[in-house]
Amino acid sequence: MIQSLKYILLTLITCMLTLTASAQKEEDFASRYMTLYAQGTSLECTTLSPDMMELILGLPSVEGNGLAKELLSQLKSIRVVKNSAKAETAKLFGLAHSLAQKNAKRYKLFAEEGDKQMYIRRHEGKIVEIVMFMHNGHFQMLNVTGNISESFLQQVLKI
Repeated sequence: MIQSLKYILLTLITCMLTLTASAQKEEDFASRYMTLYAQGTSLECTTLSPDMMELILGLPSVEGNGLAKELLSQLKSIRVVKNSAKAETAKLFGLAHSLAQKNAKRYKLFAEEGDKQMYIRRHEGKIVEIVMFMHNGHFQMLNVTGNISESFLQQVLKI
């Protein structure tokens, strides 16, 4: 009896770890966008990984700043996508908007102002991803993942 309970418990733990691992490897908006549209364009993607975030949190200028430390500790990764060829800017912005629309169940429009749009993705009621794209001569996208608070979201809106 105890042996079968251990087996069931071990099986449940294994299933939960597998689900957690697969959820964490879920592709973010910027990764998908780059996979679909980067080839043949001047798009570049820069990523700040979780390891880089840890290094940033350890900097003296951040350690002494409670707000910065609180905001940065919520983040898992940051991706910045931009282009250098002005001629493709409008098309790239349109493709980003179209991709967000195709994934409307996943990404909800949160704010729109002029040539700037912000989408958020929630999981179990929590904000887990922010995607903001804009064009002001060039296409730019900011993609942030993590366990994001409303206060962090308000800070991003000010960009």
